[in-house]
Amino acid sequence: MVLPTAFKTHESRLSQESLDAIEFQFDRLALDSKDPKVFFKRFLRISKSPTLPEDDHELRYLAAKIAYMLADYAYLNEFAKEIQTNAGAKVWFALAEAQQGEISNAIELLEQVEKEISETSDPMVYIECLGALAQILFRSGYKNKENLKTVVEKIHSFQEKNASLLDFDHFFLLAYLVLSHVKAAEIVTLALIEETKKLYQLTKQLEEPYFMTQFLLDLIHYSIVQKNFQELELLFEEVSVIFQSFNFKALKAKAICLRGDWEAALGDYEHAEKNYLEARKTYVALKDQIGVVNCIKNLAFVSESQQQFTKAEEYFFELLEQATNLTDDYNKVIALTNIAKLLARKGKYAEALTNYQTALEIAQNHSFTILLTPIFDGLSYVNFIAGNFKEAVETRTNALEFKVKYHAPPEELLMDHIKLGQLNAIVGNLTTAFDEFEKALHICTKLNKKDEIYFDILNWLFEISTALGKFSLAESYINRADLFASIHANQEENAQAIISRIRFQIQKKELLKAEKLLSNMYEQVQDFPSALTPALVLIEKTTVLLLKYLVQEDQTILEEVMQNLDDMLFISLDLEFLPLTMYTKKVLAKILLYKDNFKEASEELTEAIDLAKDLGMETFEQTIQTDLIEIQKIQEKQPTLSEDALKLQKQALLEEAISFLRETFWLVSASEHQRDQFLRLSS
Repeated sequence: MVLPTAFKTHESRLSQESLDAIEFQFDRLALDSKDPKVFFKRFLRISKSPTLPEDDHELRYLAAKIAYMLADYAYLNEFAKEIQTNAGAKVWFALAEAQQGEISNAIELLEQVEKEISETSDPMVYIECLGALAQILFRSGYKNKENLKTVVEKIHSFQEKNASLLDFDHFFLLAYLVLSHVKAAEIVTLALIEETKKLYQLTKQLEEPYFMTQFLLDLIHYSIVQKNFQELELLFEEVSVIFQSFNFKALKAKAICLRGDWEAALGDYEHAEKNYLEARKTYVALKDQIGVVNCIKNLAFVSESQQQFTKAEEYFFELLEQATNLTDDYNKVIALTNIAKLLARKGKYAEALTNYQTALEIAQNHSFTILLTPIFDGLSYVNFIAGNFKEAVETRTNALEFKVKYHAPPEELLMDHIKLGQLNAIVGNLTTAFDEFEKALHICTKLNKKDEIYFDILNWLFEISTALGKFSLAESYINRADLFASIHANQEENAQAIISRIRFQIQKKELLKAEKLLSNMYEQVQDFPSALTPALVLIEKTTVLLLKYLVQEDQTILEEVMQNLDDMLFISLDLEFLPLTMYTKKVLAKILLYKDNFKEASEELTEAIDLAKDLGMETFEQTIQTDLIEIQKIQEKQPTLSEDALKLQKQALLEEAISFLRETFWLVSASEHQRDQFLRLSS
């Protein structure tokens, strides 16, 4: 043999004259051409020698493959004309074109090769062409989804028919690689990891250093995705050993990126950023646009992790532009998803929803299953915060079904059952809400999880049991919550337990007991880490006051109600929790209407409408617009009412205010869990 084992098939295709010339050039330098380290280092230089036969176009095939593996795109561009004389050379030239951003040209060139070569006339070139075409179509997005599907089917068909061919595995490696990547884009499973380990071992047996490195890097990537960090150091050491012998520049940059991914997963964002910048510098020098895009994406995530949101937004918009130019819809989905999240952070809910919906359409069309979780979570949260509660239920249901289907960890399913339960409660699906919290409680018990999540579930089960009129069941849950709070001696949980007890007493019309528990409680919770607890206390204080007022009309009670509502508005704006702002203004408008202050009631709702309009909160805008119209009707009709009818109308206004307060309580209670996953990274 003259060539390394990795290129034994190429050796069988080269003329004897070419092999003799190659051997002579290596012997002249006292080098062993069979040594893969030596061969990769010297062959491209030797391929330029005038002693090599010009008419053996297989030399260009081999040289083009090695140039691509070494990311020596300058070599490929230098010999572009000569490369056009050989179909195999065109395959690797096309891959290099794609890396440099010339996606359309690369696809066109490979489609030409596919027409020129049949699987029987030249199986090696044919399957490498299909592998390269699949790789580029996969990256080029869902507009080529059907083409990709067709090419993948051809690859599988070729595999079934030709697996017994001599050296089949050698020339099928590119196809193995892209098939693995297509699967990983859907979801990384343990089965895929095991399959990749087998392919890695195969490349070791075949002595294929380039593909060995590729599959090793895939194993690293999949381990990071699965958060399985135990073997990562060993895997990186194996990669490092390969790089001591082979200068695979693009793969070195990829390894640096993966090191950054690992550091980012461990929270070491400073070192992660340094690695991404180093890798980007290499990719820029190589003119590798696909590598640059991946670095931009990683830099965006690490900036977001460091709370550098302006910087992250700049990177994500750069990613969107670059991915669009490359027709790389995988990274386009990632960019759109994270731009949507950053827009939502700034309160631009309509724009956020548009970006999420576009991302969802592309991800579903192209079966980017692995990217769906952050989209579903984002859509659910933004619909929640914008007041589109029914849409939030729908997207959270989709998210949960998806996670169950793909065996998400029980901790994640637990949070989704809680969120879905909260949303169903808000829209009035109380039985469904109860079932979701029961499922959440079952998971907690199975995980032996007795923490604040367990406590919250008990409180919600109490809430819904009470709302359903199942007071004995409600009392059993509140007693369990009381016991938990007393054992764990957590000040905030004790306060939550007292609030739940107050709500139970209100439901049973035991207003004096509720009022006694509420006395001085607002002052006690002022210094709690979460401003949501004071908001909950204010809601209950206001509810008790209004119920008292229905029994005994006292203007000092209404003055205290108005002060509580002002405090709630302050908390809502301080937290930037705008649904609370809207609901509070709705309650405030009812009280002002009761006091015949039509002008101020209209002003409160008009302010709420303007805020909803600015933020793209269409559902809230429509709801409050209806309330505004109702004010006009009441004002017009009031002079014609009898004294008894007027009294009934005023009582109805207060009862509506109390009803809104009950909805507001659930809204505030739900908000913390609804936003927690949304605030995580959407990588």
